[in-house]
Formats: sequence, C-alpha cells, structure tokens
Amino acid sequence: MTTTTILPRGCRLIDFQQCSDERGTLSVAESRRQVPFAIERVFWIYDVPEGSERGSHSHNECAEVVVPVHGSFDMMVDDGDCRAVVHMDSPHQGILIPPGVWCCLQHFAPGTVCMVFASHPYNAAGYTHNYDAYRESVIHTERYDASLADEWNALVKMSKNGTFLLDRRYMDYHADRFTDCSLLFRKKGELVAALPANYVEDEHTVYSHGGLTYGGLLLHPRLTAVEALEVFNCAINYFKKEMGAARWIYKPMPYIYHRLPADEDLYALFRCNATLKARGVSSVIDSANRLPMRELRRRGLRKSHEAGITFSESTHLAAFWPVLDEVLLSRHGRHPVHTLEEMERLHALFPEQIRLFVAQTSDGRVVAGTVVFETERVAHAQYIAASPEGREAGALDGLFGWLVDERYADKPWFDFGISTEQGGAYLNEGLVFQKEGFGARAVVYDQYELLLTDQ
Repeated sequence: MTTTTILPRGCRLIDFQQCSDERGTLSVAESRRQVPFAIERVFWIYDVPEGSERGSHSHNECAEVVVPVHGSFDMMVDDGDCRAVVHMDSPHQGILIPPGVWCCLQHFAPGTVCMVFASHPYNAAGYTHNYDAYRESVIHTERYDASLADEWNALVKMSKNGTFLLDRRYMDYHADRFTDCSLLFRKKGELVAALPANYVEDEHTVYSHGGLTYGGLLLHPRLTAVEALEVFNCAINYFKKEMGAARWIYKPMPYIYHRLPADEDLYALFRCNATLKARGVSSVIDSANRLPMRELRRRGLRKSHEAGITFSESTHLAAFWPVLDEVLLSRHGRHPVHTLEEMERLHALFPEQIRLFVAQTSDGRVVAGTVVFETERVAHAQYIAASPEGREAGALDGLFGWLVDERYADKPWFDFGISTEQGGAYLNEGLVFQKEGFGARAVVYDQYELLLTDQ
C-alpha cells in the first residue's frame, strides 16, 4: 500500500520487484540493493494474538526492513518530532526503520506473517524499550539564526574539531553571498553538534559550507559514532523535507585540525552512501617528524640572506595586497578571494588567528609575504606571493624557512595549502615540488556528495 503520509526521518517505503506468471508471484530482496544494508539477521513474526502489539522499541544501531509477506498490520513510526502510522498490507512492499526511530506494530489481521530483515545480529543491549527514555535521548534538529551565535561559538571552542573559521563572526562576514541553512543538534537540551551550511535553491543543493575551506560537523567531545549517524540522518531529513534539497556537498575537516579523534562524520558519510567527488592535495609539514629540506630550497634561503632580506610579522596588509593581487592576476587571471577590506575586517576580529608575515628589502619594501590562518594545531598559509624582485632574491624560501624553523617550530602542523585544480584532477607539479622541498607531504582536503533522493 502506498501512502502520502510524511514519514519520520530516515523511514521510507520500499517496493520489491514482482515476477508473476501462471505459477504465481515471486518478490526479491537482496542485500545493499532493495534492502539498503547488508542483511545480518532475518526473523519472522506470526500467530500474533488479536489486540497484541510487537516492537514498541527503538534500536540504537540496527536498521530493519519490515515486510507483510501475508496479511496486514499497522506500523507506527516516531522519531521524537514526527509520528506516522502506515497500513502495511502488500507482500511486495516493506518499510525501512532506521536506527533511532521508535516503532510499534499494531492491529494484526488474523493469519498475518511479517518478515524482518535486520542490519545487525540480535543484541539485547541495543534496544530502548521505554518511550519516555527514548524521547529524552532522541536528537532534535534546529535551524540556526543570529540569536544562537553565542551558543554556536561556545560549541566551536569546546568541540573536538572546531576552528575560528567556524566562528559565526568569520562565517557571517560574507553572509550576503549565501543563503545560510546551518543546523544545530540537541540531545536532552544540550547542544551536541552543529553543521555550517548554505543552500543554493536553483541547484537544490546544500553546501557545507560554500564560503569555507572545510565545513563539516562540529562535534561535542562526548558525541559517539552512533550519535553521529543519528545527527547525519537528522540533517538529511531536514534538508529533504524542510528545504526540498536533492543533493548535499560535504567538506569534512582534515584530521590535522582535530583536537581529539573526530572522524565520526567520515563513517557517517560511508554509511549514507556518499561519493567522493573532489580531493585537493595540500602540502603539510609534521613538525614532530620533519623531513630534511631539499638543497634547492636551502639555496634559496641562503640567497635571501645574502640579499639582505628580513622577515617579520606585520599588520600592514595594504603593503602586501598589491603584490598578491599582481601575482594572482598575472598567473591565474583572478583577484584574491578576500578583498583587502574584507581581510582587514577579519584581521581586526581575529588578530591572534589571522597573521601576515612579510619579507622586506633593506629599505623596507615588501617583496614577498603570506597570510597565515593560525589554529590550535595548524598554521595554514592562506595566501603566498612574491614580486619579481622577491623571486629573484629567494624571498619566499627565506620567509618559509624562518616560519617553519622559528616562528612555528612548536606548531604540530604547517600547511602550505593546496596545489591541485579542477577538484583534484590536475596537480600543479611545479608548485607541489616547491612546497615538498621544505619537507612537506600530502594531506587531502575532500569533498563528498550525498544524493538525498536516495536516502
């Protein structure tokens, strides 16, 4: 039986193929095809006394597909925010019950046989049988608005993986360019996760987040892998039902930014059948296990010292921006992503996190520089440029030698940035060779696609 009822998050009806001839009808259910998981257990329910119910529980991790192979029953499903009752009476249609959704089978017709495909073996500890306890433990979704900025920023600071780029003051400096659809997730009233996101309506696509280098889930230190799966399901459900989105582009934070292990979202991406769509190669120095600098880079470093180039931190962004702009225009035909005014405003908001380092001639002219986005564990070179005079004098080699050997010697990671284009299909071998010359090796910045219509 089909229904137009809005189902709780993750629930959906599944139609099984029917093969009919004069001998009768056959329907098929295969792992990871009609049944959207590997089937680990199959059981069937029959001889249910009149007026009795089955289920009345939720599973912590197990997903199920329930099929009335004979007869009929009503399936009540409830995710804590949405409840629906679906009459099940067709042997070629089942209903998917994901983890974290309360279900109850009621009103069995005489002679009904119900088949259940389960993603996990039986585990008595994997159930919640008390509905009040279930209601308290369920994760609720809330759309972000400006009144929640302080609460959002507090989670950024104490999360396993947040950086200042996820601070609302940073995210909202270009709020006029994006339709924000960031989400917050609460359990027992406590904020346990947040998702920076924006929506492009004519593409029916959610980006997390289009204005950021990375924009994955912000995770509370106590959030578990099972809870992260529930958060993902909540996000998918919100984007589909509240926004009509068909696609979600997700950019996880590379592990080098994590304060604690925080790859629960990568597992959730796998479980939700996400596809890797882009992979940028960034060159990163592990300060605790640094490789030797190549002789070519050492030669440039010595050349800069012989030319009398000096290196220092500066707050004078206006002295470096013309150098940067000229390099980007001549080599790539574009201006910096951030205008000088935007960068000055961001630097004023985050003076300890956004820093400018320059190489200067003996008469004080800036001939090279880099803007570093400094987080707790990573110094990330956001912009790198040298004038023709600076290139001739080896100014960038000298500057990065000073940054890595002295200024950021105690920072766990120094990130030179990405050397790929076209979503990773093209590797700029000359650029990556230069960065690797300082002892850097690859860390990837990934981008995943989830087709929400398949969820």
